[in-house]
Amino acid sequence: MPRVLGMLVVAFACMGTGPGHAGDRSSQVVDALSNPSLAVKWQTMQHRVAEDESRLGLCRAEIATCSDGELRFEAIVAAGRLREGRARIGEINRAVNLAIRPVSDERRFGVADRWSSPLETMSDGAGDCEDYAILKLLALKEAGVASGDLKLLIVHDPVTRTDHAVASARLEGRWLLLDNRRFALVDLEFMQYRLLAELDSGAEGVRHAAAEALSSGAGPTDAPRDIM
Repeated sequence: MPRVLGMLVVAFACMGTGPGHAGDRSSQVVDALSNPSLAVKWQTMQHRVAEDESRLGLCRAEIATCSDGELRFEAIVAAGRLREGRARIGEINRAVNLAIRPVSDERRFGVADRWSSPLETMSDGAGDCEDYAILKLLALKEAGVASGDLKLLIVHDPVTRTDHAVASARLEGRWLLLDNRRFALVDLEFMQYRLLAELDSGAEGVRHAAAEALSSGAGPTDAPRDIM
């Protein structure tokens, strides 16, 4: 994924170790579609999520038509609806983390990067970081969290020197991170990743973090494969 105003290309490493140091992240976010391929990928995924929502509507109307993956997804949503506030968000984070095995796209599909729809991830019971995150966003929405309070964040882990994806939900004015690497929710203000981009369902769609040199000193020669 190209950095804003730069040509560094990096890939998600979703099964890596935990996050690094809080001081090593950009604080400025600028409105810019500096990465058109990311915007197109996100728009395509939103269409696929809408298709999943239609399938879930049919499933709820006639349970006999539900696939196993749809039933498992509905169970996660139902458990979330039984809770409120932070407990609801935490329940869905935990349930998805337990339901999905961390498996790379290379192993699943034979390609460096492929984004799966929520029900595809649920059906396979496997995925990488963005698959977990996209699944959590739909589960939260179906459990009653407003779309405007949900985002997919692309972040950089300065310890593993790789990019990662997490879901984010706003509660009482504060953004919480839902990470497939941990069960605990983390406040965005205290996250130990550097923010690269925010993706949401609004008109802007994609917001990129301002480019900064990595404190680790990583440069183009350190970059793994392109995720786009």
